[in-house]
Amino acid sequence: MSGGRGSGSRNKRRRVSDEERAAAAQDYRESVGRLQHTAYRNLRQTIAYATIFVAVVATWMLFIDQATPTSISWYAVSILGGTFGLATYFIREPRPRVYVLAAAVVLAMVGVTGMFLTA
Repeated sequence: MSGGRGSGSRNKRRRVSDEERAAAAQDYRESVGRLQHTAYRNLRQTIAYATIFVAVVATWMLFIDQATPTSISWYAVSILGGTFGLATYFIREPRPRVYVLAAAVVLAMVGVTGMFLTA
């Protein structure tokens, strides 16, 4: 009664040579590298969009006269952060682009915090 399903089929795996194993590992590493690269690019774009959105909202608030003399500097800081966020699309080298994006985030967050504190 040992004729059940899968009986004796456990050792029928395909033998893989060392070259095939190395090629498969290299393909896997390349795929992971591409995935990490696109994930970083998507994250960078999303963060830049957020800073640009904050700048657009701050500009709109200036145009509808919501800014007071005490809060106008915070609106300007937010707009400057959005400008830095927009500048990340024109910088090609990765290291300076990260620095400009970090500056954009800091300026946008400082501007938003100042807007809420002075409102």
